[in-house]
Amino acid sequence: MKVSRVLFLSLGLGHAYPRRDRQRTKGISEKLVEPEGARLCRRNIVAIGGVVVLAGLVGADPRDLVIFGIRPTTGRGMIFLGSAVFLAHVYWYVLRYCHLRDDGMIDRSPEMVLQGAGPEHAKISWNEEICLVRRGADRFSNWVAFSLTILSWYFIVLWIATGNSS
Repeated sequence: MKVSRVLFLSLGLGHAYPRRDRQRTKGISEKLVEPEGARLCRRNIVAIGGVVVLAGLVGADPRDLVIFGIRPTTGRGMIFLGSAVFLAHVYWYVLRYCHLRDDGMIDRSPEMVLQGAGPEHAKISWNEEICLVRRGADRFSNWVAFSLTILSWYFIVLWIATGNSS
């Protein structure tokens, strides 16, 4: 499986077709319909990322936070908390990938169905050439989830660095 397709399904930031084909596929509207499991994973990513980022932005002391029932009191506790959040993010992104790979559907425009592109809703088959894009709301939500993930990792590293120095 190509890395671009894995990133497309897990992070949801790019396109499932190569850059050279973008002009040719501009009018094609094969959109990925995300299953409920993938949406739940993204919701979890946004929730935990949002809590960590909000705490970091307001300058909360990580020793006052309780995430996953963990309240770090030492530098070692912050490493444990940071690892738990990092691994939860990785788990939810991998789970999203699996949900989309196994349960994702292709939603074709009526024009494409009339042109013989196949049924209106079809399972994803990665063996054929595919030109999938995301729906606008899904693409925006995925960017928010990815941004919150990166920002939360930044604050976790910052907390670990300051927690171990004090």
